[in-house]
Amino acid sequence: MENLKSVFQTGYLSYTFPLLKVARKLIILSFLFIAVSCSEDSSTPPVLNTLVAQDSDITTTTATLKGEFTSVGNMKIVEYGIEISTSQLFTPSQTSSIQGNPAPGEFQVQFTDLDPNTLYYYKAYALVNTANVYSENREQFTTKQ
Repeated sequence: MENLKSVFQTGYLSYTFPLLKVARKLIILSFLFIAVSCSEDSSTPPVLNTLVAQDSDITTTTATLKGEFTSVGNMKIVEYGIEISTSQLFTPSQTSSIQGNPAPGEFQVQFTDLDPNTLYYYKAYALVNTANVYSENREQFTTKQ
């Protein structure tokens, strides 16, 4: 008991309590920092739509195909365009692209040297960083004879 009295008389606790309050605040701030650091990524990818080709856009060996950005998101778009293939799995495929950042709305690309009387599948895409973002829908057309 005598030791406890001396602790109070020397003022040891008067120095220790403010340090405990500071330490408690630092611990709380550390937890808040960790919670904010672990929050979800705020990157929003672009949203695309593949538009139906009109009969006037298709010839025996060419096609003018269109896509649409309903939202460009906030990620850097390196290029965008249309991917085309004779396979529903898009293997193999070829692309026709536009370089740079798009504006919301429609865009179109031209394909040449297509095979006559051939069924093609196509979908809009955007290259974001190193990954492609595709439209949820895909369309098809047949070149003329």
